[in-house]
Amino acid sequence: MSDLTPFVVLAVALVGAGCAALLEQVVSGLRVSPQAVLTSVSRTLRQPLRAPQVRDGWLYHLAPGLLLVAAVAALAFVPWAPGFRGIDLSTGAIGFAAALAYVTPAVFMAGWGAGRALTVLGAFRWLALMLAYAMPLAMVITAVAAPAGSLRPSDIVEVQHAVPMALVQPLALALWVPAALAVCFLAPFDVAHCDEELGGGVFSEYRGLDAALVALARRVLLVAVSGMTVVLFFSGWHGPLLPAAVWMVAKTAAVAAGMLWMGGRVPRMEIDRALELAWKVANPLALVAIVWAGLVTLLFYR
Repeated sequence: MSDLTPFVVLAVALVGAGCAALLEQVVSGLRVSPQAVLTSVSRTLRQPLRAPQVRDGWLYHLAPGLLLVAAVAALAFVPWAPGFRGIDLSTGAIGFAAALAYVTPAVFMAGWGAGRALTVLGAFRWLALMLAYAMPLAMVITAVAAPAGSLRPSDIVEVQHAVPMALVQPLALALWVPAALAVCFLAPFDVAHCDEELGGGVFSEYRGLDAALVALARRVLLVAVSGMTVVLFFSGWHGPLLPAAVWMVAKTAAVAAGMLWMGGRVPRMEIDRALELAWKVANPLALVAIVWAGLVTLLFYR
């Protein structure tokens, strides 16, 4: 059974999105100001909705909502403490990846629905990128879940009570980080909406409530991916002295800050290089990570 109601999951998503916005200010070197975040949100919401001249209206306006639903659904699979979980399934880790899969049609709908050449190009770039990185993402989850003998996120946390998976499976972590950056629209994999090449890409036509939903979804997505990274590799809520939920929140904030820091300092990768990295390097190494997970499980966890 679920330990969190949908309303609590939504509250976690909103609070997490606000914290992610403040983290962006910290990483960017700006003075942390909740008022600046609220002012930006208010300014965005006051903008009138825009309808592009060439568009598929249904796809264009449904895309932000679907993106937000996918981000909140992914967040719901993240356990924050014992007894403080959302969707607590025996296959929750794969359910998390399945929720992320809906980000791809949402982004494609946004680009295709707007109908501009650059938005459509950004949509096809994103589709190619996610097809390439979905496989290593799923295989890494499988490799990390092997020692626990379960795909339930809380079980994966419990098996790390002594040693975090980041130390047991560093290769899996090295493969997870690029895929996580790609899913969160962060450099060097922000090829779908890069301003220098596509003028904002898939989201460039959104204004008003649509733009606010996109911004909210992207921040919730960052929180969800950062939280699951902590669950899979950094022992989840385990830690001395402090309450379990405090450890989980602190680790999630640290991972999110690290991802934002990397996204702001790593040069953007060309789409062909990003795809080559996935197909020729990440996917074969993900198979190696699965084999290593089997060996580690047999030797140390059984």
